[in-house]
Amino acid sequence: MISAIVKKHEWCYSIEQDLFLYVVSNKKHTKDRGVATMNTEKCTSWVERDKKVIAPTQHLSYFPLVVESGKDSIIRDLDGNEYIDFLSSASSLNLGTCNDHVKAAVQEQLKKYSQYTIAYTYNIPAIEYAERLVSTYPGGVKAKILFGNCGSDGNDAAVKFARAFTGRTKIITFINGYHGNTYGSSSMTTVTTRMRKKMGPFLPEIYPFPFFGSDTPDDVCEKECLKEMQRAFDTYLPADDVAAVIIEPVQGDGGLIPAHPIFMKKLYELCQKHGILFISEEVQQAFYRTGKMYGIEHYDIVPDGIILGKSVGAGLTLGAFMARDEIMDCLPAPAHLFTLGGNALACSAGIAAFDYMQTEEFQNILKTNCEILQESFAMLKEKHGDIISTTNGLGMSCGIGIVKTNADGTKEPDLDGTFKILYRAYEKGLLVISVAGNILRIQPPLNIDHDLFRKAFAILDEAMADYEAGNIPDDVLQFQNGW
Repeated sequence: MISAIVKKHEWCYSIEQDLFLYVVSNKKHTKDRGVATMNTEKCTSWVERDKKVIAPTQHLSYFPLVVESGKDSIIRDLDGNEYIDFLSSASSLNLGTCNDHVKAAVQEQLKKYSQYTIAYTYNIPAIEYAERLVSTYPGGVKAKILFGNCGSDGNDAAVKFARAFTGRTKIITFINGYHGNTYGSSSMTTVTTRMRKKMGPFLPEIYPFPFFGSDTPDDVCEKECLKEMQRAFDTYLPADDVAAVIIEPVQGDGGLIPAHPIFMKKLYELCQKHGILFISEEVQQAFYRTGKMYGIEHYDIVPDGIILGKSVGAGLTLGAFMARDEIMDCLPAPAHLFTLGGNALACSAGIAAFDYMQTEEFQNILKTNCEILQESFAMLKEKHGDIISTTNGLGMSCGIGIVKTNADGTKEPDLDGTFKILYRAYEKGLLVISVAGNILRIQPPLNIDHDLFRKAFAILDEAMADYEAGNIPDDVLQFQNGW
């Protein structure tokens, strides 16, 4: 029996009888939408206060959810509503909220000091965490790392070091890639014009090319994947001027699409041929999100550099760039350093998460959860095949494509339907968002309780059934402000 009782309502789940009851005792309800009503009065009030003082660009909101607290794979809002977490704070909480190991490490470090800049001093947590991380570099390559504040400045670092090491200026990225929100990383991001409109000029010498995902037929990928790049090399972009290729092994916000193995192999060989650095952008996918420590390990490629962010700090603010030591030695201080980069608190949290992830206990949980995810995908596709077009991803980083059928029988991405499904899931107690318009983002904590994981998919099943039955009203679309 799994149960959690809070002031406003109670969740009860009986595995044996497969019962799911949502009981609300508060008298102040929102409009009945065909499900057990929920109170969002306090959350809505704080959202209105937010609008008065915080720039709207700060939020890609999907629902009026103000987080009050959380534990592991459960998030609680100000009104006492609880949600199973399928977002993991944008994959920055790979071990969930307030993980016991991380929490203990942070509390212990706080007894000593919170942070003191490593720009002018040294700290043991940063050194010990760096030792752990470089020990995992693919291929056993001797590597070094630098710490920053987030994945965005990790991307900036990759550009700086690639240019300095090679003496070249041009950087190749890929369409629908997401790299961050500093000016350098924004210059590499091509996932939405909203991250570029009215803000240029951007960093020069960035060249995006088509990304070929695992959904591309093998024969098409074989013939087409490097055609545009090779044409560019032959006409306007000398290969000898290209410093680096920076690629996400799984395009996260571009739709949770893994790169096609043929594409990656050919791209890597092209880089080796022309002396171009191959840099794996792992901000969203590292730390076992894809089932392996790094997403690039699915491709039998040893990269020249790896960009880290999100879960590198186990929920605390941290970013990093790691590369072969000769690359990392090419720039002196203060070419890329930050006052709070590599702070003791975040590195202590990172160490605790890293050490737990190496345990047999965690690896067994992860393996089972990867299996549960694929079983649940199969269940959803069998029951809702008319609206599910694809289930992409690797490990615990996956997406579900939602489509609608036109009058002529063709299918197209269903953006409104995708939102209605995720909003109904929210009303039923599951926190899930969308990316790339019609892709439901499935990225729960890697160590989510197995039965809770199955219950989350039961909620998603119910939400899809409600949508197919026409039981989700159009007025929920007023909250549609996400990607």
